Amino acid sequence: MRSGGQVIVDHLICNGVDKVFSVPGESFLGAMDAFYERSNEIKFINCRQEGSAAFMAAAYGRITGKPGVCFVTRGPGATNASIGVHVAAKDSVPMLLFVGQVATSSTHRDAFQEIDIPAMFKPLAKWSVQIDSADRLPEILSRATKISTSGRPGPVVISLPENVQREIVDAGDPVFQAPIIPSTSRVQVEQFFQLVGEAENPLIVLGSSTWSEDTCQQIADFAERSEIPVVASFRCQDRIDNDHPNYVGVLGVGTNPLLSKRIDDSDLLIMLGVELSEIVTEGFTKFTAPKMKQRLVHVHPDQAELGRIYQPDLGINSAIAGFAASISGMSLAPDVSRKTSIQELRRSYQEFTTPGECPGDVQIGKILHWLDSRLPTDTFISCGAGNYTHWVLRFLQHRKFGTQLAPLGAVMGYSVPAAIAASLQYPDRMAISFSGDGCFLMNAQDLATAKKYSTNPVFIVINNGMYGAIRMHQERAFPTRTIGCDLENPDFVAYAEAFGIAGFRVSKTSQFQEAFEQAAANSTPSLIELVVSEQAISPAFTLDELVERSIAAQKG
Repeated sequence: MRSGGQVIVDHLICNGVDKVFSVPGESFLGAMDAFYERSNEIKFINCRQEGSAAFMAAAYGRITGKPGVCFVTRGPGATNASIGVHVAAKDSVPMLLFVGQVATSSTHRDAFQEIDIPAMFKPLAKWSVQIDSADRLPEILSRATKISTSGRPGPVVISLPENVQREIVDAGDPVFQAPIIPSTSRVQVEQFFQLVGEAENPLIVLGSSTWSEDTCQQIADFAERSEIPVVASFRCQDRIDNDHPNYVGVLGVGTNPLLSKRIDDSDLLIMLGVELSEIVTEGFTKFTAPKMKQRLVHVHPDQAELGRIYQPDLGINSAIAGFAASISGMSLAPDVSRKTSIQELRRSYQEFTTPGECPGDVQIGKILHWLDSRLPTDTFISCGAGNYTHWVLRFLQHRKFGTQLAPLGAVMGYSVPAAIAASLQYPDRMAISFSGDGCFLMNAQDLATAKKYSTNPVFIVINNGMYGAIRMHQERAFPTRTIGCDLENPDFVAYAEAFGIAGFRVSKTSQFQEAFEQAAANSTPSLIELVVSEQAISPAFTLDELVERSIAAQKG
């Protein structure tokens, strides 16, 4: 006989979960007591805000492939945590959010902090459900885990009334839930090679869903044998070693103009796990709908994604791992070699990712270029949202799968908790968090969590004193009429030191290397503030140049 809380914890341990992220709440005391009993097998990480805890769970899911688990209380806890559910959905990572709920005897009575959790999360999650009887816990937990990890992985939200957690039930042993994975048929493989054989200028685009390290290598090998250039979609750069000779850049924000033209001129696009969203399609303007001018092979684990906007010539409902395995060792060499074209694109990519000068005494690009040569290949790099990410995404290369922690939804506040989760899971690997000054203060309070659990990320804050991305958009749409973007910041070094964390301020490029080496040598977290010019708003233009262009465009 076990309590409902014990059934939940047993299920999580059985399914390989070794950490849960939470802000404790009185609505799930029954579950917390069960965690206390098994604390030598599953670690309970108490965070300082539910949104941060949910971000950590989403990052854990992305890093491990196992469900990232988060426990929060009803009402304010659930609403705070919803941002992490959104990230898990957009990033296609498995996640289980457990929300403590009022007792079943009080539901639908406007009880204290009561929210209809399944209704609230229905648009965000793959499934949202309330469990009203402990007898059904084994069944629904198994289903929730299966849904979260199968097909296109994503978040499931489970509402847990207080009495269900404490109810004693005669439950059987927990069951490991292997995900249900769609696969590629032999006929589809034949059709794929027919389309590749007919193409003169094919191109592969790598997306977010259902990859593994072996999968990345299999696709890279296929591309090299078949002489096909490879592009990463927005924030999916760790799907291929960026030093690979066939890797030629990113499709999304700030695409290299030569690469953009090459995509336009291609006659076959092979989209692997790509969600054809607003960013990847450049506001749905890059490709014609419902039929692209290029032939389209679209491989995706979610059947609903195939033909959602663009109708493929060959749609394959398959996990990318299965598809990669089915073409592994096979290739189709072109009649006319494409190596020269790939080499041209590769040279253009290398030039595009070589930083130039930017305004101010701190050269962001040069610092990142130095870091790129300094960091181990298995370093985790996290970032959130803001114009500072344009520098990070352009000038830092990824050489190992699973090292890029950057939400596809471009969400502020993600970077700090993601780096903490990475450092918790892999304490022997380096984790670098990049944030703008606005992004950082969204979840800076969890420096306390980083310190408490003896993690050692390096938090780099790029401080330009404003919400840079919004300032950029304002200056484009309404030049010289900016409002609400200037920031009054704390002393970031003193802020870090208040948490017992070493802080360094860099106001000149030459100061960075020494500061970083000191930070990297610490066994505890460190923070480095980069004081940058507001003029350095983008690698492509200065703030004044942007304003001038916008005014000229309005004058016609």
